[in-house]
Amino acid sequence: MKYFRGLISAVLAIVICASVSPPSFALESECACGFSPVIYVGPLGCADIVRDAGKDSEQRLWKTDTPFLLKNFGKVSGTLLKGLSTGDYDSVADAVVEFVNLSFGDLALDSEGKSRENVTVPELNIPSSSEHGPEISFYFDYDFRLDPFIHAQRLNECIQQIKELTGHPKVQLKASSMGGVVLSAYLETYGYSDVETVICQCCPLWGTAVAGELFCGKFELNAESLRRYAQTAIPSLDGGDVAQSLLYTLTDVFRITGIWKLLVGMGNKLADRIIDRVFSDALIPIFGTMPGIWSFVPQEYYTEALDFMGIDRSSELFNRISHYRTAQTNIAGNLLEAREAGVKTYIFCGYNIQRTPLVTAWKNTSDGTVDTKYASLGATCADLGETLAETYIDSLSDKKYLSPDRMIDASTCALADCTWFNRDWLHCNGQPAIDEFYRRLLTSDEQLTVFSMEEYPQFLQNDKNAGTLTPVTGEYSYRDLFREHHSLLNLVRLIGSFIFKSRSVGLFNA
Repeated sequence: MKYFRGLISAVLAIVICASVSPPSFALESECACGFSPVIYVGPLGCADIVRDAGKDSEQRLWKTDTPFLLKNFGKVSGTLLKGLSTGDYDSVADAVVEFVNLSFGDLALDSEGKSRENVTVPELNIPSSSEHGPEISFYFDYDFRLDPFIHAQRLNECIQQIKELTGHPKVQLKASSMGGVVLSAYLETYGYSDVETVICQCCPLWGTAVAGELFCGKFELNAESLRRYAQTAIPSLDGGDVAQSLLYTLTDVFRITGIWKLLVGMGNKLADRIIDRVFSDALIPIFGTMPGIWSFVPQEYYTEALDFMGIDRSSELFNRISHYRTAQTNIAGNLLEAREAGVKTYIFCGYNIQRTPLVTAWKNTSDGTVDTKYASLGATCADLGETLAETYIDSLSDKKYLSPDRMIDASTCALADCTWFNRDWLHCNGQPAIDEFYRRLLTSDEQLTVFSMEEYPQFLQNDKNAGTLTPVTGEYSYRDLFREHHSLLNLVRLIGSFIFKSRSVGLFNA
């Protein structure tokens, strides 16, 4: 999923600057280790997609090499710069469309949802070792473009093979990001008889707004969301504390001087002139052909998206797209049924992060990619930077599912007792404290809940720099962050928050 987010951001930044029965396996000998093997169902982009694999012309098309992108940009840069300098927006659109098609056009699927013969995923992971344990996972990868039910069939085959290899009657599934889509298709098709535990990490179980809105042609640049998005990404960049602090300071300078607003104004003006061409001649012909990407479209956007993307309701592509609707619609019920049957079931999602700032739903609280309300299967969430209305909070008869920072009511989740929320957790970014939390879940002999462990209540505060995962006790400020981890970046955050708070109450003006 993070690669999809990165791709959409990169593309639009230019605007502003085989069905067979699964094999049957029998356990040769039972393993007495007491720990069922874990299969990690990877995120979008977990497998390379390659054109002309093994030939001199071989080129990776996903997680694409920078030189390849720069080469393609070089081919269109003259047209792009000339168009920008002369106000010839048709030329600008031509350049953007050509760049996208040169870089990603070969990823498009045909009318039956199949890849071009020379575009393959050459090294899909096939389990062969019996080694397993709390620190060892089997990795399941896949071609994100294809029908999720194709991956579900292959996941089932993988499960049967791992059962035979390890001597265990069941496996534990840990799905990350788009891995939740594959999991949804698997449960819809094969049920849960082979599964002991399910963990969903940052999964778009009900979709994600960035896909829903872009597939409906809803595009918006907003200065505040761009600033917050940039600041959210900075702690994850390489370069060290000093470099990150300088970048963070620069984003605040852009805010004070109005540069963000200026850039957004220019970007929206340009987008208004060329966005229709970018959609019709590049994004729709490429990404609109992928059932896998369609799986991210939330149900409330689905019909409008079909119309906007021009999907023929009689086509095989439509059949594949609509097929997944059943898995997305039924995932909450399927997980509930699995839990009632004894499958340990857990959902872990992030919040209080600025989502991809290219759509009208930029206020949705999220992990930066997946909206919290969709990842949690129904949490009631305040807009980013806000709290739930007092009238709503007062109406709650039981506040045990209300976050201490008053930003989330988890009582409306499909699986409220086993859904955790990790504040300030950027999409799927790991750290040791999160790994330890998962270890507790995977090694437990019984279903744990948000009330089972004092150190892991329903609402947790993530601090990647400090490597901690602590209970949320109330509103978490930059002062608290600096107290817990005395880094230069956290000091810069604290000073910046003080300056803007002071400006808001008129203590001094820029």
